[in-house]
Amino acid sequence: MKTKAFTLIETLIAITLMTVVITAVTGLILTTLQANARNLRSLQATLLAQEGLEALRYMRDSNWLQNYDWDGGDALWGENFEAGTSGKTVYLQSTACTSVLSSHPCFELSTNPDDAEVTLEGGMVFERSLALLAVTEADGTLNSNESEVTATVTWEERGVDRSIQLSTYLTNWK
Repeated sequence: MKTKAFTLIETLIAITLMTVVITAVTGLILTTLQANARNLRSLQATLLAQEGLEALRYMRDSNWLQNYDWDGGDALWGENFEAGTSGKTVYLQSTACTSVLSSHPCFELSTNPDDAEVTLEGGMVFERSLALLAVTEADGTLNSNESEVTATVTWEERGVDRSIQLSTYLTNWK
């Protein structure tokens, strides 16, 4: 006589296989979510670094319209970025725009390290700095018409310090 019901051993094997499969899929989903969050933070940090470089490029370009030297404008920007300054670090500080028609952007330069902190939606905290380095010619003389700018963004992710750096050269194009 044949029975059509499952035996206890067959049921235990089926439950064990389902548990292994569900555990593997759950692990894969968690790993994917963590990688997605890590990629999002890296992208946000890259955009913050790019914004810093673009802000200095904007300042350089608009200084001519404001009748300042290409690397000056402390009355407008809060600080000069001074080409030829070796090792100067500035921070991009968000400020309130005074007027829609104003040519003044919504940020200023600062030398205060407390202004390095940028908090995005969701409470993620990044620290952004802009390092200004002097550019020297092959013969060792200082090039007063060029400055190397490196934007560094750092953040802590799951107890690990991470950072991204972007670099460019600003020149006196006039």
